[in-house]
Amino acid sequence: MNKSTKLIAVVVALAASYPAASWYTGKRVEAKLTESNDQAKSSPYVKVVKQDYKRGVFSSVQDTTLELTLANFPGAKKSDLPLPEAAETPEAPADGSAPVDPAAATANVEAKEPKPLQIHFINYIQHGPLPGFAGFGAASIKTELVLDAESKAELAKVFGNASPLEISSRLSYGGGGRVTVSSPAFNTVLEKDQEKVAWQGLKMEVGFGKDYKDVNINLNAPGLTIDTPDGKAFKFAGISVKGDVSAAYPATNLYLGKTESTIASISFADPAEAKKSFTLEQLKLTTDANLKDDLFDMLAKFGIGKVVIDQQTYSDFHYDYGVRRLHAPSLAKISTAYSKTGGDPEKMAALKTVWDEVAPLVLQKEPELFLDRLSVMTPDGEAKLSGTAKVVGATAADFNNPMLMLSKIQSSLDVTLTEGLVAKLGGASQKDPDIQKAAMDAMNQQVSAFVERGYINKNGKLLSSKIEWKQGNLTVNGKPFSR
Repeated sequence: MNKSTKLIAVVVALAASYPAASWYTGKRVEAKLTESNDQAKSSPYVKVVKQDYKRGVFSSVQDTTLELTLANFPGAKKSDLPLPEAAETPEAPADGSAPVDPAAATANVEAKEPKPLQIHFINYIQHGPLPGFAGFGAASIKTELVLDAESKAELAKVFGNASPLEISSRLSYGGGGRVTVSSPAFNTVLEKDQEKVAWQGLKMEVGFGKDYKDVNINLNAPGLTIDTPDGKAFKFAGISVKGDVSAAYPATNLYLGKTESTIASISFADPAEAKKSFTLEQLKLTTDANLKDDLFDMLAKFGIGKVVIDQQTYSDFHYDYGVRRLHAPSLAKISTAYSKTGGDPEKMAALKTVWDEVAPLVLQKEPELFLDRLSVMTPDGEAKLSGTAKVVGATAADFNNPMLMLSKIQSSLDVTLTEGLVAKLGGASQKDPDIQKAAMDAMNQQVSAFVERGYINKNGKLLSSKIEWKQGNLTVNGKPFSR
């Protein structure tokens, strides 16, 4: 057999085996995608209304409708009104007004509850090993959001013929993948208020490993501008989100790693009322979570480079805080248990059993909350707070005795404020100028008294003090505090 014949034989063998490989890959991809929906069934927030999967040799189509139960989300407000009991014949009120219809009253109460939101989407799936002959992998997927005619018509006014949202995914044979979401830029004038809206688009990529052990995200949105006919203008520019995290333990939602979110600027201008105008520049939020010897540490830093509000300018605002020495296995366990409650009060009550189980381990590690700094630069100098609070020598039984628990808490707070800021805080709640001045004078007198007693240190326009709570005693600048 010559080389040409051998090459043809190899090509024929590969061509013959490719349908089988594609069919087998399609079967695995179907199991992966339907498994995701099966997991959604156990969520208190998501209900799988429809699941239709049509698998072919080289491609498949998955048609799914999910229902989000908004009433179950934590923080969602539920009606406090009792549902009226059914009555055979409503009694007429004594004032002669029409009797209340129990059915109508029930309908009114139910109308106040958040309605479930349905999301209908279709996945068009190309099977591997060469999905769509555009690279190697288990599958490539194009996702279409199915909208009703009215929604399509409204979006067409903004996006024209462009798709408002494009979603594509690639799945690897290792169980991971990458999802890309994009939204095009647009310029439009809203019909109702004639506001001019300019959106510069959005792109987001999310990569994930097998069983979502590793997740990374990269999002960019250049900006949004809204101009009203009366001259008001709202703008934000340069949104960016980056993150690279890994699960601390399998099948938990406790993640380690770093994230960074930034916004170049946010501003609102009102030419008619200058006091309502504001500007924020260089906003940044970072988080860093790590694990050592099963102890979880996390530091979050939020900062703003410049703030202009009420015609006052401030700079270098920082809010940096975190936790140390949290027993990570216990944290993961109670976090997972909490996520399964769905905000249900009855299920939330059952969390006490989980807490009673993990509390001894959490407490014996002496967990600590810390405020690295809460600071801002003012015209009179920097105002700053920093401190820590930790539990020392506590047991789970101490939680049943508040007085014992107080004696196990050790905390300290370092405070530096400007005289001007303290005086303003003293009169901030008063609107009458004379009463405000009197309140500010009273605050200044109180500060002077504390300076004389050594509770406050004064250095120019700066006031500072160290407040400590230890073994049930409060001290200020090392002195027992009493008014």
